[in-house]
This record gives sequence, C-alpha cells and structure tokens, in this order.
Amino acid sequence: MLRLLVGMVLLTAIGSANALAQAQRPLRGTVTDLDTGSPIGEARIIVRGTGIGAVTTSDGRFAMNVPEGALTLDVRRIGYQSATVPVVADQNDVEIKIRATPIQLGEQVVTGQATTIARRNLANDVATVSAEDMSRVHTETIESALQGKVTGTVISANSGAPGGGLQVRMRGVTSIFGNSQPLYVVDGVPISNSVIQNGLNAVTQAAGGLNSSNQDNGVNRIADLNPDDIESLSILKGPSAAAIYGSSAANGVVLITTRRGTPGDTRFSVTQRVGTHGLANKIGEHRFTLSDAIDYNFANFGIDTATTRQMYTRSGGFQDFEQQVYGDKTLSYETDLNISGGNEKTRFFFSGLEQHDNGIMYGTGYDKQSLRLNTTHLAGSKLQINANFNVVHSLTKRGISNNDNINVTPYFVFPATPSFFDFSPGANGVYPKNPYLSQGTNPLQTLSLFSLPEDVFRIISSVDATYTFFTLPTQSLRATLNAGFDNYTYKSSIYSDPRLYWEPSDGFSGAASDLHATEQRAPVALTLAHTYTPASNAMTATTSAGARYSYGYLRSDNVVGQNLLIPGQDNPNLATNVQAFPNRERVRTLALFGQEELVLLDQRLYLSAGILAQKSTNNADVNKLFSYPKAAASYRWPALGPFRELKVRAAYGQTGNEPVYAQKFECLTGLTYTGQNAVAIQAPCTVVPDPNLHPEREREIEGGLDATLLDSRVALSVTGYQKNITDLILQATLAPSTGWGTHVFNGGEIRNRGIEAALSGFAVRTRDLSWLARVTFTKNVGRVMSLPPELSAGFRPPNNFGFGYGAGFIKVGESPSQLYGFDLDTLKYPSTTSPGVLHKLGDLEPSFVMAFSSDVTIGNFRVYGLLDWRHGSSVVNVTQNGYDFSGTAPDSAASVDRLTLFLKGRSPYIQDASFLKLREVTLSYQLPASIVRSAFGGRVTGVRADLSGRNLVTWTPYKGLDPEVSNFGNQNINRGQDLAPYPPSRSYFFTLSVDF
Repeated sequence: MLRLLVGMVLLTAIGSANALAQAQRPLRGTVTDLDTGSPIGEARIIVRGTGIGAVTTSDGRFAMNVPEGALTLDVRRIGYQSATVPVVADQNDVEIKIRATPIQLGEQVVTGQATTIARRNLANDVATVSAEDMSRVHTETIESALQGKVTGTVISANSGAPGGGLQVRMRGVTSIFGNSQPLYVVDGVPISNSVIQNGLNAVTQAAGGLNSSNQDNGVNRIADLNPDDIESLSILKGPSAAAIYGSSAANGVVLITTRRGTPGDTRFSVTQRVGTHGLANKIGEHRFTLSDAIDYNFANFGIDTATTRQMYTRSGGFQDFEQQVYGDKTLSYETDLNISGGNEKTRFFFSGLEQHDNGIMYGTGYDKQSLRLNTTHLAGSKLQINANFNVVHSLTKRGISNNDNINVTPYFVFPATPSFFDFSPGANGVYPKNPYLSQGTNPLQTLSLFSLPEDVFRIISSVDATYTFFTLPTQSLRATLNAGFDNYTYKSSIYSDPRLYWEPSDGFSGAASDLHATEQRAPVALTLAHTYTPASNAMTATTSAGARYSYGYLRSDNVVGQNLLIPGQDNPNLATNVQAFPNRERVRTLALFGQEELVLLDQRLYLSAGILAQKSTNNADVNKLFSYPKAAASYRWPALGPFRELKVRAAYGQTGNEPVYAQKFECLTGLTYTGQNAVAIQAPCTVVPDPNLHPEREREIEGGLDATLLDSRVALSVTGYQKNITDLILQATLAPSTGWGTHVFNGGEIRNRGIEAALSGFAVRTRDLSWLARVTFTKNVGRVMSLPPELSAGFRPPNNFGFGYGAGFIKVGESPSQLYGFDLDTLKYPSTTSPGVLHKLGDLEPSFVMAFSSDVTIGNFRVYGLLDWRHGSSVVNVTQNGYDFSGTAPDSAASVDRLTLFLKGRSPYIQDASFLKLREVTLSYQLPASIVRSAFGGRVTGVRADLSGRNLVTWTPYKGLDPEVSNFGNQNINRGQDLAPYPPSRSYFFTLSVDF
C-alpha cells in the first residue's frame, strides 16, 4: 500500500513538472447567458485534447494557464447548450455566451458497460436527473429526491418513518413473487439495495414467531448514499435500455455518477441546512361530551359514572393522542463540505456529510455521516484511473409501527382508547394503565421504555481503469476495467423493558434481540471497445465486448431472548427463552456481452445491436447461460420546419428477473427421529421447486420522438411501449398426498402497455426574468395474459389481510395490481348478511401520473416548485377499521355506515387514494457577485440562501394518514395495505451555501 501511495505521488509530481515545462500563457474569460447576459457559475471550460480546465465562479469568471498557440475550448453547463470556442494564438481574454435549453443534446448517455452516445442520437427513453434537481430541497435519501421528477416511474414511500424505505416501480408490475427493486449502479459498479428487517416482529407478533418479517418497516440500503455527492443520475426504465445488465435489470436500472474534480484552482464549498419536521396529517379522534363519555364507558366496558367523571376531568375532556406521540419538532440539520480541484494529470473530489433528521415520533430519528474521496489520474498518455472511496455510518431509530397482534403500535392503541383518557404520568411519575386494552398499553410509557436502534457501517469502493492501446486518425482501441467492493455491517438491538404493561402478553416479561448482518458484493467487468471512423467521416462504428463477474454474500444472525427479569438488562442471552435465527446467502453471476453501434449519414442515423448471456447460482441450472438481446435505431433531423432538432426512435430489448435466493431449494425441517438426526417435510418447510426453475423474461419494444422547438427553448419527448413478462415465477398449492405444500415453478404472462410524455421549456427568457416550466405524464396499463392450468381460476398472492378488507387477485384478462373485495350493494344497509360478490373494487396502479414543475428567476431571486399528481389509485385502509370497531372515529355517522357494511360481508375499506402533493418548494437568493467581492475579497466566490419545504400540502380524498403506504414494505402486488403506519411529515429548512 505504501509503495502504491509513493508511486501515485511520484506520477503526480512528474505530470505537474511536465505541464510546467511547456510554454504557457494566461487565459481569462467570462461565461454569460446568451439571452439574458447574466453570468453563469459552475460552467466547465476544458482545453480540448488536454486535461487543462477551469470552473467559473458565481460571477461567471474563470482564469487558467493554457499552452501557447491556437486552441479550442469546450464549454459545458447543466441547463445550457454545450459550446465550442476557438481561441487564437495571441488571445488572452475570451467572452463566451451559451444558451439555456431544457434538454442536453450533447449529454453522454450510457449504452454499454463502457460505451456512451450523445443524447441527440440516443434510441431509448433514458431519463436524466441533474445534481441541481437532486439537491433543491433537503431529503434524507436518493429515492425521495427523485419523486415526481421521472416519467414512467412511480416512487412511493412505505411509511413516514425517518431513514427512508421507498419503492421505485418502473413501467408497471413486472413480477408476482420475484424481486421488486431496480438495480443501482454507482460509478459503473452495481451495489446492494437489500433490506434487512430489524426484527420488530419478535415484539409485535405481526407475522407470528420471533424472527423478523416484512412487516418490520425495514429500510433499503440505497438510503446510505449522500444525495449531494451525485453529479447526475440516469434511469433505464425498460429492457430495451437495460438489457446490458441481463437478469438483474427486470425492474429497471438507476445509473448514478458521483462528482469528480475539475482541473484548476482548489475549490471549497460548505452548505449548512437547519430545519424541522412536523406531523403532516392526522386521522383525528372523536370528541366526547361528558354525557357521551359516561354512556360509552358503561355500555362497552362497565366503567361506572364516578370513574368516568374522574377520567374526563383529569384529561380536560380531550387528549390529542397523535400530537402527544408524533409532535416532536426538534431541529434537524445537515452540514455538507466538498473540496475539488487538480491539474491536467490528477483531479480530486472530497466530500463530508454530517446529517441529523429528527423523527416526529418522540425518540426516533435518522443520523448519517459520510466521507467520499474520488480521484482521477492520467498515468502517461494511455492509462486513466478513476478511484472512488465512500465510507458511511448511519443510526436509525424508527420506533414501533405497522401491524401488530398484541396492541402495542400507537395506531392500534389510539382507536381503542377514547379521547377523554389521559396517558400522561401522574405526580409520582407512574404512567396509568390503559383500562380499554387487556394489555394496559400506554404509548407514552412505550416511548419511554422501548428502544430499537439500527446501526450501519458501510464502505463502497470502486475503480475503473481505461487503457488506450492506440489512437489513430481513423480508429482507436481501449480496454476498461471496472471493479468494486461493497461491504456493510448492520446491527439492530431491540430492548423491551419488563416494566412495560404489555410485555407479559406473550407469556414472558421483557424481551431483547441482537440482529447482526453483513453483506459483501464484489463485481468486476472487463470491456474492450474499438472505434472506427473512416477518413471521409461518413460513419463511426463502435464495437465492444467483455465479461462481468459478481460475487455476493449475505450473512445474518438474529438472537431473540424473552423473559428478562431485571429492568435495564438488555442481553438476550440472559433471558430464559432464547432462540436464534441464522441466514446465509451466497450468489455468483457471470455475464458475457457484445455490442455494435453505428452512427451514419452525418450523425443523423444511429443503429445499435447487442447481446448479453448470463448465468447465476440462483437458477436451478447454475451452468446454463440465458441470452438477452437488444436492438435500437434513431434518425434525427437537425433542422426541420419549426423544429430545431427532431428525432424518431425505436428499440427492442430483453431482460430477466432471476429467482430470489433459495427459491430453487427444497425446504426441509431438521429433527431427531428414533434417536437419529433426520429431515422432514413439515410446516413451515413444505416448499418444492421445479427442477428447471429459471429467470422470468421481459421483452419490450418502445418507440418515440424527441424534439426541440423555438430555437431550443422548448423540448418535447413522447414514448410508447409494450412490455411482456413471461415465465413468471409462481407458487401453487399441492395436494396433501404429495407430502409437499407449495410448488415453485415458471409459467404465465403479464403485459404492460404505456405512454410517457414530457414537455419543458422557457415560457419567458429575458434579462430580468426567466421562467422554466416542465410537465410530465405517465400512464401504464397492466394485464395478466395467461396463467398455467393449476392457477387458471386466479389466486390471491400473500401479504394482505383478506378480501374482507381488500387484497390483490391475479386473474387472466385483468390488472395484476387490482384489489378484490366484496361489492358494497346499492342499499345503504344490505338486506342480507351473506357476503357480496367478489370482484375488482380498486387498483394500486394509478390511472395516470403527472408532475408540474416551475423554476422562476427574477434577478438574484429564484422560486422553484414541484407538484406530484397521481390519479385513480386505491389503498386498503385497515387502520380506519380499528377506529370504526371502537367507535372512536372522528366521522361518527360515516363510521357506523362503514362498519355496518363490513360486518355484513362488504369491503368498504378499499378507498380512492388519488392525491396531489406539493412535493417541493424553494425560495433562493444569490448574493450579487459585486457584494461578495466587496465583502470577502477573493476568498469567497459565491453565497446563496434558501428557504425550502417538502410535502407541505396533500390534497386527497383518502381518509388515512397518507396515500403512500405499504404495511408489507416493497411489494410487487399487495402494496397499499394501510395498517397503523408511521405517519407522514412535512419539512421546512433554511440553507446557506458558501463557495470559496
């Protein structure tokens, strides 16, 4: 390691000496907006053919030393057209003017493991989100920052708990029992986005047993990344674009490029955010008069009048339970520091993050610390090395939420308790027992005596090295090595104090658990790419081929102890009932790929074709290669009538969704039989897989057009697609005579058809006023096309609470995301107590999704807003059923109607969850450059202040806490099961950014 460091230092020193030895001259300049004349900061100026460059300050100025003689500058800035500026031999000052545009036609978009193409030629609909769009408003995680910004993508929170936990769905339902999350690739290397459930089930008994379950409100690990480290983010939404990642890309691919240094002076930037989170919505409680309270207590619980009067007096007649538990508005903060710079040989980017997000539930929150170092080094003239290192620590406290079977979750306790009861401790500090629950649960006592911290340490490192064998006037050959290592350790520790009133409900007093998990992923890929351009420049052909190998290992051990007799003793090994739940997963994949790309007819016609063959140890046949081809074409007119640029495109591709780990294994139970060690087919292990279990296959064809109008001030993109998913991984119940319970096999087909559109442009663009507006539209329609004979009648997938509430139902000819329930009859009170007719009453898939963003700049002020609209989706509001049963719902008359319907066999809790959310609002002020120079001299180059808010308002007919909800976490089918979630929050932040 020491030799490597010394070598790097020597290479840097030699490179710097060579650069200094060349004859150079100073070059100064400004970059301004062509339409408004305003200075443009953060523009990158590179001397073509060299590593020399600079970045403009907030007043649009730059300075650097350049070689003598004539040269060419390449100028790029997000939100502006790229520019090429010639500089003559004796020129020392240059004025550069570039035009704002809503689309970056010169942007390079990934098309292969080590190949890219300019967006103007791209044949797929690949969405790109810039660093500026990711960081306008404080968000805890990357997925949150993407909500409402990408067509074809529905991003939904599972709950409002701090620390993340969102699902990203692209172009409809793609599986029933398979993986539901996209693949994340950071700087060319796939990383883990797995979910380790925290083991809360040992306390709540939501799923039975003591091991963790998918009702534990877990966090997917993409939350570990720092959004402010991102330079750009591209989303490959369908197989036609994502085929290069084979059977890992069925749910789309998110390509993340982190920030890198730019040649020039070292630049410092500090951003400080301070704000608060507040409860965004309440269900509310029924307000009782004293007379109502007396009647309620006596009729339902036999509590006498004197006791009720005492309760009513102590509580003041009404207690806001939700505010008492979820009313924490303690300040949150975030501090970001980044340093970047370098020379033509070596560039670097360093960042540090300290973040604290306070949860609205008392005692909850999310803390994250991150350090990143990215370096780029040019060793000689042939080898370029990019090295990236990121270390992250996070501590998450999410409290108790979601389903439980012992009445401990707050939204189980609230409906069971009338609002005239006071949970607060008495003068002696003792919390009163809840007389309305047999367990006596007091949520304020739970906040005081229960803890569940989740601790994560993670290291993500990667390197990509590109060696150019030769570069000739007509051709070049290069090899690229991408390698990475992703490792994290996870620990969750439950401590449930034996003094808690509800603790003995499972027969034991006090519980503790230690869940330790570690995951490693080590992908590596080698690509050869040859580019040929004849002397006539009539075409450019890029041929690439290579191999990619990945190793993954996940290990977890959950030790649960019950019956801890001494308060404060949190070691599960000291409990009288101890159980351990180990898990081991090891996966290896190997892929071979090849691709050919042609750019013809003066860069108007683009053609591409490729294939990837992949095998995985998750398949039944670990040695079989499954092939995933792709082909694409586009044709562009640089100027046609009113269009500055018009392009038509079409693409076809295939991807797969390999079996989830262990689906290919028989499930057997170990036991002792007649004194001998043995295995048996018995619950819960009664699963038998098909011996030919293999990946699900997606085939997609998409077509569309991209256009710019009005001198590139307006951009339009429209895409239509059809995606067919065949060989679905399914489960069927077997006859008891077989000895097995469930058969896992391939069969059936789902089809998704959809349209996506985006229109963006400058409504106004003058020296004093700029208004950039954007509208997006997404519509997807899914249908089950076929099922195997044993499932032809349809079936209900797992993870729901039954048709009485509302559940998914897979049936040929119908939507895969539909919700089935019993009809509501046309009469207010049905005349029969028999169940209604079972049929579709809702759908989790929205009828359409739209987003509206507006970015207005007036002088040094800037106002930005984003509206997210989803229409026609449904949610199963099981939480409301708890209020209806207890008679504590705020809408008493409607509550009686709902409960009457439910008890007569109807399903009134499948409800419209359409919404319009004010996702983001920001008001910014950029301190004028003249004031900055006057106040700070040359030490400070820019100062900006922001006031921002997120999820400030939600307009919805849904009567639950939030239409974005999923009791069972990330699910293909049964999302939208609302049962006692952590409620949503709105946030307000002040931000100060200073550039040095």
